[in-house]
Amino acid sequence: MTIQLNSLLFVLLLTFALISSTYASSAKQKAQQGTPIFKRSGAAPLFDFGGVQADMQSQPTQVLVLGTTHLSRLPKEKFNKSHLSIVLDKIQEFAPDVVAIEAVGGRTCDEITRYKALYPDVQNYCSDNSAALNILGMTRPEAAAEIEKTLDEWPEVPTASDRRRLTLLFFGAGESWSGILQWAKLKQNERVAKDGITDELVERFNRGLNSPNENNIIGVELAQRLELDKLTMMDDHTADYIYLNAPEKLWSVVQSVWKKEHPREKEIEDLQQQFWGSAERVKNGYIFINSKDYQRFVIENDFGLATASPEEQGLARQYVAWWQVRGLRMVANVLEAAGNKPGAKVLVIVGASHKSYFDLYLDQMHDIEIIDIKEVFGD
Repeated sequence: MTIQLNSLLFVLLLTFALISSTYASSAKQKAQQGTPIFKRSGAAPLFDFGGVQADMQSQPTQVLVLGTTHLSRLPKEKFNKSHLSIVLDKIQEFAPDVVAIEAVGGRTCDEITRYKALYPDVQNYCSDNSAALNILGMTRPEAAAEIEKTLDEWPEVPTASDRRRLTLLFFGAGESWSGILQWAKLKQNERVAKDGITDELVERFNRGLNSPNENNIIGVELAQRLELDKLTMMDDHTADYIYLNAPEKLWSVVQSVWKKEHPREKEIEDLQQQFWGSAERVKNGYIFINSKDYQRFVIENDFGLATASPEEQGLARQYVAWWQVRGLRMVANVLEAAGNKPGAKVLVIVGASHKSYFDLYLDQMHDIEIIDIKEVFGD
């Protein structure tokens, strides 16, 4: 009888311990307001497009979305471009055929410029290409068409004159970072005012070449190593039409959302301080900001929190709508760049807050395989 009671007591204690453990784990994982957990409301989509179509007989198009800190904003004592050496070497081994960067391309800028009255505060996302167009005697669309023709007839060993001309065409078409790429391919003594290029443009091209922006020190650098002829400028700000037409009080509501302190705020900030100062640390930093843990924090601290906000009858959702439309158009630009290259490898360099959204949108395509940064970085 004593043995039976002891056995029963043991089972009860074990059960209590398991329940307590489960409760503690549940409490630890308890969702914050704005966490990316969703419940079905209304009809479900007819098909789940996630992953690669099962019966596809050719290689999927592989996409690595590299969420990044905007490097030009970092203090020099924390970071210099030599700290990217491991990141660059690892991505070079991945060998992307397409490199897409967060900058607004010529066609989008053409729309923004022509519809200036609809985009009064968006013009600064587009560089002034009038000097290049005046030299070329072309419009922006004409310069873009001339680029297509030039690349179709591109010699195996282009001359310095060929590259200077292509640099000018890219700038005229509003594809400035592809122009910087061509300028980077020239030897230093070939980066001169010649073939229509003025001293003012030389100065401008050199500024781009020395920019600490990730579009240059990651995008241009990798494209040069991989012998690519151009970069895809995939950013979009036509979506700004949404917030330009929102009530004036939208931004005060959004700022009130941002003022809410996340319980992990200091923990994440302290973690991020560990990821500067050396190539190994920067590599680990990129792994961290592209992780599920960090991405969840970003969503809970911004767009998820804005979606959950009841203030002014959910007014902050207009901010979220802008973000989602912008992201969808950016992803569409990436897909267009890879569309004629089935099975290509694609690198997308984009602000870290876009990472989770890009992965999700891309995953809905029939033939896109999302690549984990750990697979590329070997960790």
